[in-house]
Amino acid sequence: MAQQKNLRLYVEFPSAVPDLTFGDPKPTEWERVVASSDFFAPELEKDRILALHGCWFLPVERAHQQAHLVVARVAGYDKAVYGLPEAASPILLELQPYHVLVATSKLSHFITGRYGPTEAWSAIWNRLIRWLDPDCESESLRWESDVRIRSGQYDKLDSDAEAEAFRRSVQWFRDYTLFTAWGGKKGVIEGYESKIDHNGKQLPLTTARADCISETAMVFAYEWVLCQNPASRRTASDILDFVWSSPDFVQNDSASPAYGLVNWYQRGPIFYGDDNARVVLSSMAAGRLLGNDKWDEKVLRCLLANLRTSSPEGFRPNWLGYPDSFSNGRGWQYYRDTPFVRIAPHYQAYLWACNLWAYALTGFDGFLTPTKKAIRMTMEAYPHGWRWTNGLTQEIARMILPLAFLLRIEDTPEHRSWLDSMCSELLKQMQPCGAIAERIGPLENGSYPPPQSNEAYGTREASLLQANGDPVCDLLYTTNFAFLGLHEAAAATGDARLLEAENRMADFLCRIQVNSSKHPYLNGAWMRSFDYNRWEYWGSSADAGWAAWCAETGWTNTWISSVFAMRQQGDQLFDLSASERWKSLMQRLLKEMEVM
Repeated sequence: MAQQKNLRLYVEFPSAVPDLTFGDPKPTEWERVVASSDFFAPELEKDRILALHGCWFLPVERAHQQAHLVVARVAGYDKAVYGLPEAASPILLELQPYHVLVATSKLSHFITGRYGPTEAWSAIWNRLIRWLDPDCESESLRWESDVRIRSGQYDKLDSDAEAEAFRRSVQWFRDYTLFTAWGGKKGVIEGYESKIDHNGKQLPLTTARADCISETAMVFAYEWVLCQNPASRRTASDILDFVWSSPDFVQNDSASPAYGLVNWYQRGPIFYGDDNARVVLSSMAAGRLLGNDKWDEKVLRCLLANLRTSSPEGFRPNWLGYPDSFSNGRGWQYYRDTPFVRIAPHYQAYLWACNLWAYALTGFDGFLTPTKKAIRMTMEAYPHGWRWTNGLTQEIARMILPLAFLLRIEDTPEHRSWLDSMCSELLKQMQPCGAIAERIGPLENGSYPPPQSNEAYGTREASLLQANGDPVCDLLYTTNFAFLGLHEAAAATGDARLLEAENRMADFLCRIQVNSSKHPYLNGAWMRSFDYNRWEYWGSSADAGWAAWCAETGWTNTWISSVFAMRQQGDQLFDLSASERWKSLMQRLLKEMEVM
């Protein structure tokens, strides 16, 4: 009948179509939508990747018609770099000889489902409208996304933009991340998962992690200092009590080789050095801001516990687990006495920053000498000897903080040159808008490189980019720590170039803070992967645990928010006001931990 009337039909998620056999509706997991023809060209080239979040589709058992869009597990940032696998399923079919397009999923759900990237879905619907009505002269389809960002790349920011960004961030933490655990303990969720369902919703990640909790305490402590909000002071104290409690997080058996270490997650005896380091850094900052020394002894014991499980060269295994890492007669002495070198700033650098800060507070040389040795070996190995995790840029960003702390302790030409070289390497990746571009190193040095096949996509941790040049910045592993590092480096050196870079990054982060009334649990947050050319959150979502649209409380949001607070207060992380108190604790704890 449509053919007789010379009509064109677009049919979506049909119950039945002649000559097509559908299976039961099926959801995607890691599959993405890919343009499989030139139907949408030149705006959308063949093999272009799209996100159809929460995609449910009708598997087609027999299809001989032309498919213009398919759903498939593919590697790539914008393009399916390894082509389409045989298992690709049609999403948009053209039925010949009829003028009929059949969508096996709900393409029209692009606003509610937050499909991306925006310009690609605009191209799809403009093409579909033109195909349905070749005489249509309508303007390009435009809409306002349900989850957007605060401002455009070139919009002028208000003078109080940073204060507003901090206020929104604290409101996000207060309204959407806090919880009460058994016994009235106050905790913080890990964040919100990257997966977006068909209604555009992201579910909370409810794991109670020590790093996320203590870093959030720091945010509320800064809110107390800046705004004198007594509720924030109470919240910060309550959640620090949770993270320093045993057996929830702290290993409190003095006979255990893990004594003093902090669990990765609640009652989970795995001890990442970099996670312990962020627990320590944020707890030290929060305790000072709250004017409370009740956590000092446990913080210093944790520092010594990490120090005594580090090698003579100043490096620590990426992680240790109890009891497995301490089996077969391996006590903490085994790790203290066994030569071990792993040049990977992602895992090592923030423990070095802790050690240097602890040395400045206590004068104990055991914190300083092996740390300087490790830093020297790391600097001499750059770049070819560096192991990188999700990217090389993040390793550079991590090194800046300990180098800034080292300069505070020993202002020598060599130490200045080390800090200057790392800052210069980072600034090579800084874009005019203030974003830090991701870059990977040699693949053989990467722990979690981009997927090297379609089958590898989504199977492990991975980079946000597929290849150098993809216009993406990482707010989970790089930008957040670069912001902190540049802030401390600018304060330590007085270098106007670093201050200008820090200011530019602050403006960038103000602009890309999430703005959403439809999904208020994201309003005021920052997500992981931002495309600075498209000016929206987008990236290769290959990471199995923390993919492109995740919003982490710790790591991402806490450090960005806290640096905004430091800038308002004229404050730095490095502070020596607790020196006398720490020195009085030190001798007793050195004997207790046998670190003499």
